[in-house]
Amino acid sequence: MGNHATPTAAYWSFFERFNAKDADGWAGAMSYPHVRVSAALHRVRNAQPGARTASGAYPTPGDYAAMASDAGWGRFEATGWVRTQGLTPRVVHSSSEKVHLAGGWTRYRADDSEILTNRVLYVMTLTDEGWGIQARFGVDGYRAGADRSGESDAALGALARLMQTLEPGDVEPWLDCFHYPLTLIGGPGEVNTMDDVDAMRAAYGDWAGQPLPISYSAEVLAAGDSGVTVAQSITRGDESFQQAFLVAERDGEWKILAVTAVR
Repeated sequence: MGNHATPTAAYWSFFERFNAKDADGWAGAMSYPHVRVSAALHRVRNAQPGARTASGAYPTPGDYAAMASDAGWGRFEATGWVRTQGLTPRVVHSSSEKVHLAGGWTRYRADDSEILTNRVLYVMTLTDEGWGIQARFGVDGYRAGADRSGESDAALGALARLMQTLEPGDVEPWLDCFHYPLTLIGGPGEVNTMDDVDAMRAAYGDWAGQPLPISYSAEVLAAGDSGVTVAQSITRGDESFQQAFLVAERDGEWKILAVTAVR
């Protein structure tokens, strides 16, 4: 679907339709296939009752609407939820057909007290129908004002290791910089999952094996308990482009869990 005039229109529609408990309308805020990638491993976050928003891939609007209808809004209402307010988004990277928005949300009770807040990177794409949300990278476990310098440093270190192995074309160490399954978001409609290191090697081993000089800058967008979103501008050889990453901790290791690029 994704039939909105601008990326921000699709973003705000996401919250409007969610608050209206409109499963079909909520699905209409997306581009397809749609994927949500979560840094969190557990079904319950921050000691709040009920399961968190489902993570996974949705090939069609019908799949997404069915998930929303089946799960229902009761699990949110059980926490006292009455509405979700979106954070004013910031454009991080943009092209004519793809935009990275740094945003997020807070869930509120009827007395305007906060239930839960999160920070999310939204990958917006333009199809023949219009703009929609192709992917969401959820930090999860976000707490406003918390000191996340340790998590941020760990994520930037994981990105540095990726660059240090990519520059000389050291394919096997480069492959070890990712958690699997790894989610890759390309142009509109391009959502790929690398199930394991063998799949990643087959798809990108030749590309990564080219020794090319690299220069880059990186910025932490948001950090949570076990996940950090990072924006990067990179020049590799003669090619310059921009990327965003969800870096997550698994079994004590910080590695990249999802990647999206704007070229």
